[in-house]
Amino acid sequence: MNVHCNFCITKTRHVLVQILYGLLLALLLGLAFGFFVQALWNALLPDLWGWKAITYWQSVGLVILSRLIFGSHGYHKSPLQPAAACKVNFAKKEVDSSDHQDLYYETWWQEEGKYSLERFMSRLQDKEK
Repeated sequence: MNVHCNFCITKTRHVLVQILYGLLLALLLGLAFGFFVQALWNALLPDLWGWKAITYWQSVGLVILSRLIFGSHGYHKSPLQPAAACKVNFAKKEVDSSDHQDLYYETWWQEEGKYSLERFMSRLQDKEK
């Protein structure tokens, strides 16, 4: 094996370990949040409204259900990034060099566009008469 292949295998292994650690951390945080929701629910809602106390797995189900209903559903690149930053700003978007129509539009408008528009408008006015 050459050095490049060893680097790729090491890099791939590192990425897979990071993904595994991330999933494990998300699972542990979700389970811990389930305990928090259960404790909060059982401390407040039975006394305030007379609702039943819930089990741990019911609270985990509530966490998952609330994530499905109120979650961002992947619209944001990052949970820390505001939604407005994800929208494309077409005014600042650079013109792609392969799009030849946009490159020559301003020149065309100055040379032929104004004349073509005036001719088109005069035809419409003639039809109305």
